[in-house]
Amino acid sequence: MPRFSRGILIVSMVIVASTLAYQLFRPLKDSAAFAVPTAAEFDRAEASFLDLLAEKPGAKIPTGLLKTNISDWPNSTLYREKEGECLGRGGYLLRRRPPIGLALTAPHRASDRHTGTLAIALFGEGEAAAVAWNSAPRRPTKDCKGGGDPARHETHYLTAFSSAFAKKYPQGRVVQLHGFDRMRRETTVARNADIIVSDGSDEPSSQLLDLADCLSINLRPLRVAVYPMESKELGALQNKQGQVLRAEGFKGFAHIEIAAETRQSLIDDGDLRAAFRACLESGLKRDVAGR
Repeated sequence: MPRFSRGILIVSMVIVASTLAYQLFRPLKDSAAFAVPTAAEFDRAEASFLDLLAEKPGAKIPTGLLKTNISDWPNSTLYREKEGECLGRGGYLLRRRPPIGLALTAPHRASDRHTGTLAIALFGEGEAAAVAWNSAPRRPTKDCKGGGDPARHETHYLTAFSSAFAKKYPQGRVVQLHGFDRMRRETTVARNADIIVSDGSDEPSSQLLDLADCLSINLRPLRVAVYPMESKELGALQNKQGQVLRAEGFKGFAHIEIAAETRQSLIDDGDLRAAFRACLESGLKRDVAGR
């Protein structure tokens, strides 16, 4: 493809992703409280998510979420809070009959700038089964007293979704996209890194190491560090989704911290984004029947 034509295509992809993000993401400042399910509510939400992922006829929608069809993606269904309500239950876009078991999540899509839009772009351009994001700000503010962090609550809807996804796709991958500020890092490795990957443990799985190798090769010269072998920071040891998935024996959790400049590059550069997506999708068993 000629360079000029490819440039137009990349710009078009960015515009589509940004437009769709505008449709999907609600203003976080409108939140008035932060919903954290009880243990019983968590179990029901997980069961509902599992039925939805399995495309079970008559599947119940998790309490507090509504089904919405998005015209731009007729092969996907959105589940989110009703209009005007923002209690932090999250948004979940599920692809029908997906070919691979990949979930893309952005738990801090506003405070970690571009992570939500990046997740949507990766989903739209690729074959992931689902994408999820936060629907309340990370911290309460004067205008929003209901902020909260989904990654810090064991019974949050995001955890229920992640656990259900791991049960539906035991050989799949659940990716969390995060952003970090180099200036706030304490070590030279972290300050110099473009991407830091971990699975929330001190002994990363072979699946995570394979993903890190792919990123290091495909995204060169970007610098990819693995916790704890290379970077001693940003290991996601307190991440509740990672803790729950590891306790369930799931090996496909990937916590990916991305520096601000690299997030911007992934938004602007379609080729770079495609290389990044190829690694996230690598090693996942394809289901040609889409079941």
